Amino acid sequence: MSETWWLAPAARADLEAHARLDVAAWMQPAAERTTLSTDRQSAAVRWDGEDPLLVKWRAPLPERRRRTFLRPSRERKEARALGRAAVLGIPTPTVLAVGERRRWGMLTGSVVIRRFDAAAQSAVDGARADRSVLLEVAAALRTWHDAGFRHGDCYPKNVLVGGAAGEPRPIGCPMATFDAPGPALDRARLRDLGQFTAGCSALEPWGDPFSFLMIYGEAPGLPDYEALVELITPFYERVMERKAERERTRPAREPDGPPQPAPLVVGAPPRVRARDIAVL
Repeated sequence: MSETWWLAPAARADLEAHARLDVAAWMQPAAERTTLSTDRQSAAVRWDGEDPLLVKWRAPLPERRRRTFLRPSRERKEARALGRAAVLGIPTPTVLAVGERRRWGMLTGSVVIRRFDAAAQSAVDGARADRSVLLEVAAALRTWHDAGFRHGDCYPKNVLVGGAAGEPRPIGCPMATFDAPGPALDRARLRDLGQFTAGCSALEPWGDPFSFLMIYGEAPGLPDYEALVELITPFYERVMERKAERERTRPAREPDGPPQPAPLVVGAPPRVRARDIAVL
């Protein structure tokens, strides 16, 4: 068993004030740690204190570890995507560290750590109070796409708004890809827009879920509104069909509700290799 940590400059001492460089230690519950969200393999946790942190960890289920052999974790891929987006001039949260624990090349646990901005919120939460937030995100999304960034999981819940940074910024993007800058409507870009439309449709009562395209398409270089809707509709419908199928099969798959992720057990300190986050 060994771990590799990628650390931002001067972050090591700061992080070790909270927990040592040990993936399992960062997963443990405690009074000052508030769980924000979970799925069956991962959790997002706020570490409270004078300088709060957002810690996202993952412990792959044993039956899924084989597929992680020598492959980067979702946490490392997200940190890598955010770093590359920042180079393009896209506002992004600063990642402090990424850690991966492996056994025989297979991932057993991973963690990504960044500062927690208490004044920021997801675009979903912002839009519940003020629907114009989605229009602000639509304008930002156009600039991200024109810069070549493709989110890959482009729902309003995966965009931060407000807070110290002010501008919308992407999060939750381990599936991000990059293309040449410009207004070209490639498949990945249309998929992003289909996902964003699906996210808007879930915010009832929203009305026309495509209406954000009025702002997204305002700058020159794209087809008109009706043509954009026609191009995006198949991607939107595919997302909605998959969502409906998941809901239909959920009672059989999860009769007792979604299972909670199980953190790794803290044991003997792992063998750790520390590297600069720039080489993610």
